[in-house]
Amino acid sequence: DVIIDCKIGQGSVDLRGLYDTRKQLANDTSFGVSFAPYSETETLALKTEELINGPLKKDLKEVGQDIKVMAVRNHDKIRITIAAAMVGRYIPDKDHYRSAVQDLRERVLDNAVKYTNREVTVDINTGDNYEAGIFYLTVTGLSWENGDDGSVGRGNRNTGLITPYRPMSLEAAAGKNPVTHVGKLYNVLAYEAAHRIAKELEGSVREVWIRIVSQIGKPIDQPQAATAQCILAAGAKLSKVKPEVESILNEDLENIEKLTDRIVAGKCRIF
Repeated sequence: DVIIDCKIGQGSVDLRGLYDTRKQLANDTSFGVSFAPYSETETLALKTEELINGPLKKDLKEVGQDIKVMAVRNHDKIRITIAAAMVGRYIPDKDHYRSAVQDLRERVLDNAVKYTNREVTVDINTGDNYEAGIFYLTVTGLSWENGDDGSVGRGNRNTGLITPYRPMSLEAAAGKNPVTHVGKLYNVLAYEAAHRIAKELEGSVREVWIRIVSQIGKPIDQPQAATAQCILAAGAKLSKVKPEVESILNEDLENIEKLTDRIVAGKCRIF
């Protein structure tokens, strides 16, 4: 017989002390960053993943949940590379595998025209070698069954994206407590503030980057710094935009305790 015990230990005394005070003191010195709006290529990458792990699952059960989408734009051409773990029990032979991959490609291309007028190419499971009998087949639809699980946070940005050309945090928002862990709270808050600014000041702000940094033991609504870096639209006046941006960021910080309830209720994007 095999007996598996699961044991969960307590955190360190000092961090538990911060949490137990119920004064919502930051349990880490960390930072949250975000930006808005997304570029065309970023939007396409995100919407492609959401399609595959969303409505497509009803039609293509051969495609597992472990999905990686890389979108690269070169002038007016966008190449999407997709790694999709295929579920072996739904694929009886190599012809069926080819057919499922082709169906996936066509669905992704059909979806892409909603978000771009550029020429889009879709490559799927480029590590396959059909002649050698090498296919991306899994039992569960997840690559971690063979130990290829990466690191926590590598693909878990709360934006749903990994954006090497943009500011981003190394924090993984998923798995952290939503009450005092600023690695979670500040990244979610930065994301929501950035998108709110981009939406409410559309026409005045072309792009906004939000950065918020905490200090351990200090109230979470009083960060060391909370900054907004804006690229203004032609003709927009900084003197008019600045107080509106400051008002949005200050309001979100003042109401940060409400963020906990919204995270617990599943109303905030975490990954």
